[in-house]
Amino acid sequence: MFSQQPQDLVVVAGQPVTLPCSIPGYHGVVLWIKDGLALGVGRDLSGYPRYTVVGDHGSGEHHLRIQRVELSDDAVFECQAIQAAMRSRPARLTVLVPPEDPIINGGPMISLRAGDPLNLTCHADNAKPAASIIWIRNGEEVLGSNGSHE
Repeated sequence: MFSQQPQDLVVVAGQPVTLPCSIPGYHGVVLWIKDGLALGVGRDLSGYPRYTVVGDHGSGEHHLRIQRVELSDDAVFECQAIQAAMRSRPARLTVLVPPEDPIINGGPMISLRAGDPLNLTCHADNAKPAASIIWIRNGEEVLGSNGSHE
C-alpha cells in the first residue's frame, strides 16, 4: 500500500517540485509514468536530465523531483510498483507561465493630430493562462476598452 501518493499540483515555471511516492515494505521496481509513458526504470531517468528519483529506497521512498519545471512538464504523473501491480492515483501537474512584460505597439511615444482616431494594441506574450490586460489613462482604468487576452 502507498503511504504517500502524488497529488494534483499547480507550480510556476522555473520552480522545483517533488511528487511523493512512498510504498513501505516494497523493494521491487518502481516506474514513474508521464502522460501514459514510462520515464525510465527505477532510478534511471537518464533521458530526463531535470528529473531525479529521490528518497530512501530501502524505506520505499521513490519521490520524483523536477529541478526546474517547464511547460513540457504540464502532464499527468503516476507512480507504479511493478511487481506488486499497484498504481498510485494520477496526479495532474499544472504549470503556470508568467507573461512577458506588456508592450504597446508603436509606443512609447505616439504623435497624431487632434480629432484623428487611434487604436492602441497591447500584448503580453507567452503566458499560461493568458494574460489579463487592463488599460489605464492618467492613473484611471479606461472602462469599455477591449481587454482582449493575448
